Amino acid sequence: MYKLCLYISFILIGIAAGFHPETAIFPTDCMAEEDIQSKIEHNVIIIEDNELYQNNLAGIRIRGSLPLTIKTCKIYSNGGAGIAITRQAQVMVTRCNVFRNEKAGINIDDAIRATIENCRIYKNRTAGIDICRTKEKEQHISEINIANNKIYINNQAGVRSMLQSDGEVDLAITWNDIYKNKKAGVRVKNNTRLVASGNQIYDNGTVGIISLESAIPPKLDIYQNKLSFNGGPGIHVINGITGRIGIRNNWIFNNQRSGIVCGLWSNPTSELLNVEIINNTIVSNGSDDQGAGIRNDSDGKAGITNNIIAYNFATGIKTKGCRGYSYNLLYANGDAVICCGDSASASNSFEREQFAGCSGKGKGDLICDPLFVDPDNYNFCLQNESPAIDSGKNVRIFDDTSFPPSRGKNRNDIGATGGPYAVKRSQGTTSASLSGT
Repeated sequence: MYKLCLYISFILIGIAAGFHPETAIFPTDCMAEEDIQSKIEHNVIIIEDNELYQNNLAGIRIRGSLPLTIKTCKIYSNGGAGIAITRQAQVMVTRCNVFRNEKAGINIDDAIRATIENCRIYKNRTAGIDICRTKEKEQHISEINIANNKIYINNQAGVRSMLQSDGEVDLAITWNDIYKNKKAGVRVKNNTRLVASGNQIYDNGTVGIISLESAIPPKLDIYQNKLSFNGGPGIHVINGITGRIGIRNNWIFNNQRSGIVCGLWSNPTSELLNVEIINNTIVSNGSDDQGAGIRNDSDGKAGITNNIIAYNFATGIKTKGCRGYSYNLLYANGDAVICCGDSASASNSFEREQFAGCSGKGKGDLICDPLFVDPDNYNFCLQNESPAIDSGKNVRIFDDTSFPPSRGKNRNDIGATGGPYAVKRSQGTTSASLSGT
């Protein structure tokens, strides 16, 4: 491995603009030309097996439209970002260690396309990955794919997309472990189209995933994730609207405050919040009076359907106007004692406790023990006798399509193992994988 000086930034800029590495001149007091493990094949630049550290600015800075791959590099202790991806860039970063940089591990501003996969991104001063499209740049949609990474112990968020109001980003975050970041696991704002799927997001300081107050609300598809042990809600949507899928089939447990929060009680919104919360399993969230399974503090719309909401600290569902929920199963939320084996025998006081004092259940709601397989070890799959099986909303678009994890007939099972976005891996979930350990 070699220490590569800051000159590599200028070389990469030159390559992107049409210069050729074989004609580049490197200063002799920094490195020899053969020290750079790079090549060009089929009009793609490859930077491979390098160590880049202690540069005043970025370890690597890329701009220009010529595709670039950075792989198996170690990029650390730089004065700016580890990797800065800027104007018109098309970049893949794979199997790299990016850590202890003074700004983000990877900063993406106005790129056309960036893929970050199979990397370890940790202990950076701001975010692990920071996306910050600004209005001064040329207008286009950036496509950012973040997959199969470990993103942890960064001083702000693991991943954040903090756009200006006229920026636009398609952001896919899939199959990552995002944990122990000082603030959020994932933070998005403004015109971000977020697809977050298959991630384990845990032990972050303030929230698992948050969609912030925005001039243009983000479009949100958050599904098949495990969100646990975060210092605030598992998911917090201040502003946001449902994309193609919505908030579905997530396992949300042991987060502080609440499982899912919509809006802010101090600043209610309407047209900037419209989300569908469907087929989630939400268990044991909260440690104070805000510890609901799901709460909507806004004037906006939150459709709450086919969820299991159990053992949460304060209440099960809390919404303004006692509206927007149906076909959910609630059990043992708040101070209510475990009273009964079936919904019909629940007392009025027990029922009100589950719905934050509202007078009654919504259509199709059940109040009874969901019969988890092993809740003490975070296995919230359903036993054969569970009343959640075949009890969801009886509409074809909600039908189960994967057996297992779904049980019974095609009618929707309530909870994360039901509906068209339930996946087989849920059935085999272990306590370790659910808890993120």
